[in-house]
Amino acid sequence: MITDLHKIFLTIILFGSNSFAQPNDKNFLPSGLSNERSLNNYDSTFISNSEVKKNYWLPAVEVIGLNFAVWGYHRYLSGENWSNISWETIKNNFKYGFEWDADGYLINQFWHPYHGSNYYNSARSNGLSFWESAPYAFFGSLTWEYFFENERPSYNDIVNTPVTGIILGEISFRVSNLIIDESTEGFERFIREFTSTLIDPMQGFNRFIRGDMWKNGLPNKRDKFNVVVSTGVHNVFFSNKFNNSKSYLALRADLIYGNEFSVSEHQKPFDYFSLHTEVNLTQGDNIVGIFASGVLWDNKLKLFNHSNNIIGIYKEVDVYINTVYKLSATSVTGQIINKIKFTPSTEMQNYFGLSAILMGGTNSQYASEYGKDYNIGPGASGKIGLALKFKDLGEVYSNYKRYWIHTLSGADSEEFVGLFNFGLSYNLNSQTSIGLDYLLYERFGDYKYFPDTQDANSALRMYIRHNI
Repeated sequence: MITDLHKIFLTIILFGSNSFAQPNDKNFLPSGLSNERSLNNYDSTFISNSEVKKNYWLPAVEVIGLNFAVWGYHRYLSGENWSNISWETIKNNFKYGFEWDADGYLINQFWHPYHGSNYYNSARSNGLSFWESAPYAFFGSLTWEYFFENERPSYNDIVNTPVTGIILGEISFRVSNLIIDESTEGFERFIREFTSTLIDPMQGFNRFIRGDMWKNGLPNKRDKFNVVVSTGVHNVFFSNKFNNSKSYLALRADLIYGNEFSVSEHQKPFDYFSLHTEVNLTQGDNIVGIFASGVLWDNKLKLFNHSNNIIGIYKEVDVYINTVYKLSATSVTGQIINKIKFTPSTEMQNYFGLSAILMGGTNSQYASEYGKDYNIGPGASGKIGLALKFKDLGEVYSNYKRYWIHTLSGADSEEFVGLFNFGLSYNLNSQTSIGLDYLLYERFGDYKYFPDTQDANSALRMYIRHNI
């Protein structure tokens, strides 16, 4: 069993990749099917928000202060033109209203949500609940859009910043709390406070100004979480051609917070969530991304005898980035999950889900005609998956998720993206397994003013996975 400090460093890995990649196995393509959920979990430190007195005014001040700090950096240090604001630019922003901006993919799909997560966590770390904290993310985004840029407010920013930011914020808040332990001291206490602040800067800031960073306390209430790490070789065949391929070093770290089937314990949003981080490395190219899903509401569902069934609503975010394709989706998902035990050593787990994509994006070869590097718009997605699990042996699994994005900004089109995988794993022991995945990424663009596009990439992945 590893030490607490080892668990801290693994948590840094989970959040240090900044963004995540094309999901490669049944655990996070899509959510709802995870072998690790049935494995042993570690208890973790968790600070109850009731221990922090609610403060509604301080986070509002911090949100404005955060905006001033970011604006000041870009105005006086980096000298960005958009930061040259005046009362005239503010008046014009109110007068002319919203438009679609032309910011790059990484800025819109990661940095803006990260900014939103700090808005949200300014409230969360001041004792407010999930729903009480959410308006602060919208407040921060609106004030930024109207007052701190000389460009008109952006439709995509007012969705991506607060909505995706709330998802990332709640996860980072809870992970930060897993690390904090006020009963520790010395170097361990320093490492815990430092690491938790890296993951959730606003919580670290508020703990500092309250003096909590050096306060002596009892061991905190402990919640359950599980960390799984894996590494392997990820070989991509571009356009499904075996003579046009590239091999990547695959590094993954997955976090399961809570127990998906213990719905009676899900009293608050994100009492259960799954988080997948991945980076695939090779010379001249990387694949990175995010897949996160947190429960908003769930309940038991009676379907079949001898089965365990859940119906739930989840908030999800998917982001994939590499040199070949880009895909992002912030969505609300309705999902049914089913687990059937055939014998004491054999069970089947499956799921079906439908999502409303509040804002999505995918790259397009024609988007540059409109000054962008990807198309943006709302849409929908559907997902289905199945896993057959054999105790002490391994499992066979398959998943498919398909996205539809209706372009509102970029080259007029209907974008369709599909992600499929099929794999099997073999248990070396109770904690370690090896596996092989086949993956297919396919897309089709139905364009109004340009020729339609169609492409597909496939991949094989061999991995070794260890449950910490």
